Amino acid sequence: MNRLAQNFVLLLIGIAVVKIAADGTYLRYVKPALGPFLLASGLVLVLLAVTAILRDLRRTRTGAVIEHPPTDHRTPNDVATESHSGRPQWLLLAPIAALLIVVPPALGAGSVNSGSTAQASVGQPAATDGGKYDFGPLPAGPAPTVRMYDLIDRASYDSSGVLDDHDVTVVGFIVRTAADGAPRTDGSLGGVDLARLVITCCVADAQTMRIHLAGDFPLPADDTWVFVRGRVQPNSAVPRTRMTPTLTVADLHAIPAPARVYG
Repeated sequence: MNRLAQNFVLLLIGIAVVKIAADGTYLRYVKPALGPFLLASGLVLVLLAVTAILRDLRRTRTGAVIEHPPTDHRTPNDVATESHSGRPQWLLLAPIAALLIVVPPALGAGSVNSGSTAQASVGQPAATDGGKYDFGPLPAGPAPTVRMYDLIDRASYDSSGVLDDHDVTVVGFIVRTAADGAPRTDGSLGGVDLARLVITCCVADAQTMRIHLAGDFPLPADDTWVFVRGRVQPNSAVPRTRMTPTLTVADLHAIPAPARVYG
């Protein structure tokens, strides 16, 4: 691959990085906090590539890089061999083109079913006087929206009982556990779970959070994103259930997948 082609590949890589950073596609790969860094690095790559291409074109026009080639003593077979050996280098363009054209789906129920993710570990908060765990009040409202990670934390370690008397709203995607679905973290089967994936840096370290759903409600298909309002069953998040709470559903309906799919 000659110098011009190398610079062109660098330009495409920069454009691809800028594109996914600008349109939000990067959220399917990494955490939102990394977006500005991706955009800045993509712009730097584009700038470097354009500068190099313009410099080479300027040198060509001024004759600075014109050389008289030596007499070619290669045989036709040698030329054919060199031509074929350069072709695999152009295959580098395939993943770059795919990144520009194809938007990959976010991880969902399939990653849970395949076992490629693990139950997210819930950090135990610092204890206050008397051995209580102080999480503070819930957000205002009759059924405040709570992040799944925070809800699992509260159900596991909050001894104030605030969840016993309040409905909460949580968003996630459906994961069936019965009929050859994904086993729960405690090994049980039956019913359905609400799941979400959490990432520390990127999708390579994704971990699964799950909440058991109980009650009479319409059951959407796997991977359907839903809005669920309900109440956590007291003492359902215990070591026997791997600190996975059960939510008695009062209302459940499908919603479009959120822009930020990883919790």
